[in-house]
Amino acid sequence: MSFTRAGLVPPAVLLPIVAAAALAVLAAPASAQSLVEVIEAARTYDATYLGARSNADAAEYRYQQSRALHLPSASMDVAVQRQVQNTPYMQPTSQSTDTGGATINAQQILFNRQNDLQIDEAQKSVEVARLQLQATEQDLMVRVAQAYFNVLSATDALTAVQANKSAISEQLASAKRNFEVGNATITDTREAESRFDLATAQEIGAINDLQVAHVTLDHLVGRNGVLPHPLALPITLPPVQPSQAQDWVNLTEGENPILKQAHLNYDIAQLETSRAKAGHLPTLTAGASIGKTYTHSEVSAPAAFGGGTVGGWGSGNSVGVTLSVPLFAGFAVQNRVKETIALEDQARTNVEGTRNTATLAARQSFLGVEALRAQVKALEAAEASSQVQLDATKLGYKVGVKVNLDVLNANLQLYTTQRDLAQARYNYVLATLKLRQAAGTLTQNDIVAANALLTR
Repeated sequence: MSFTRAGLVPPAVLLPIVAAAALAVLAAPASAQSLVEVIEAARTYDATYLGARSNADAAEYRYQQSRALHLPSASMDVAVQRQVQNTPYMQPTSQSTDTGGATINAQQILFNRQNDLQIDEAQKSVEVARLQLQATEQDLMVRVAQAYFNVLSATDALTAVQANKSAISEQLASAKRNFEVGNATITDTREAESRFDLATAQEIGAINDLQVAHVTLDHLVGRNGVLPHPLALPITLPPVQPSQAQDWVNLTEGENPILKQAHLNYDIAQLETSRAKAGHLPTLTAGASIGKTYTHSEVSAPAAFGGGTVGGWGSGNSVGVTLSVPLFAGFAVQNRVKETIALEDQARTNVEGTRNTATLAARQSFLGVEALRAQVKALEAAEASSQVQLDATKLGYKVGVKVNLDVLNANLQLYTTQRDLAQARYNYVLATLKLRQAAGTLTQNDIVAANALLTR
C-alpha cells in the first residue's frame, strides 16, 4: 500500500515541513536572552505576580484606613429652613420664620479597645500580603526557569536525535556498500533502515517538543521568539550550600514565606479573639461643636398684639465626653468569642501542618539535588565510556569482529547518554532553585548565579 493511496504523507515529505516550522519558531529572535532578562520580562507580564503586587498595595491602603480610627474626625452641617404658620381665628393671624446656620462638630476617640485591635490586625495583614508577594515572586522565578531550561533540554534532545540519525545514515550507506560487494548480508541493511526510520520518527517528535517548549516560554514571558542561552560547556556544577539537610530545614522554619504567613494568620486569629472579648468593654469619646445661626421672624398683626419683625445672629459652643457602656446584645458577643476561639484553634493547627509540609519539601528537595549531582557525575563518566565503546565498535566493524547492529547500538547508547546528561544538568540547576524556594531563601542573586552558568 502506498502512502498516496492511503491519504498519508510519507516521512520524507513530512519531515522537511515540520523542520521548517521549527526553524520559523527559532529564527524569530534577533539574539538570545539571558535567564535574568527573561524573568525581568515576566515580572511585567505575569498576571499572578501582578495580582499579588496589587494585593500588597491594597493591604497597605487598608492599614492606612484603619489608622484613621486613632485620629480625630470633624464634620460641618449647614441647614436652611423657612416655617410659615397661619392662625386666622386668633391674633396674630400669620407668622413666618427663616432660620439658617452652620455647625462644626469634632470627635476624638479616647478609648476603644476594639479599634486598637483592628489596627493591629490590619498591620499584620500588610505583612501577610507582602509574604504572599514574596512567595509569588519566588514561584514566578521557578516557573520561568523551568520553561527556560525546558527549551534548552528540548534543543539538546533534538540535537542528539539528529546526530544519531546522521550516524545511522552513514552506517546505512556503509551497509549498502558492503552488501553490494558481498562483504555483508541484507540483514545489516534492513537493520540500518529500520533504525533510520525510527530515528526519523524520533526527530519529528523532538521537533514538536521543542516547538511546544518555545511556545510555553513565550506565553509565560509575554514575548515572541524568546531564545535562551545554553549552558557553557565544559561546566562544573557548584554544590549547594549549606551541605546538610537539617540546615535547610532550619532555614525553612525561619524563612519560608508560606510558613510565616501561617504564623501571622495565627496571630491575627488571636487578635480577633481579643477583639471579640473587647465587645464587653466601654468606649470613651470626646466631642466638641461650634455653631452660628441666623433667625428672621415676621408676625402679621398689629404691634399691640405682638406684630412686627425680629431677627439676628446667634452662636453656641459645646464640649463634652461620652462614656458608652454595653449592657446586653442578645449574647452576640459571647457567641462571637466562641467562634473566634474555634478559628484560633484552626489557625494553630494550620501552623503545624504548614511547618510539616514545608520541612518535608525542604528535605525532599535537598535529597533531589544531591541525587541529581551524583547522576550528572555518573552520566559524564558514561558519556566518556560510550564514546570509547563506539570508537572501538566502529574499528571492530571495519576489521570484521563486530556486526552492523553493534555499531547502531553503540551509536544509540552514546547519543542517549548525551541527551540524558544535558537533561540532568538542567534538572540540577533547576533543583537548586526549587530547594531555595522550599526554604524561602530564593532571591534575584540566585537567579544571577544560575545565569552565570550559561553562555554569554
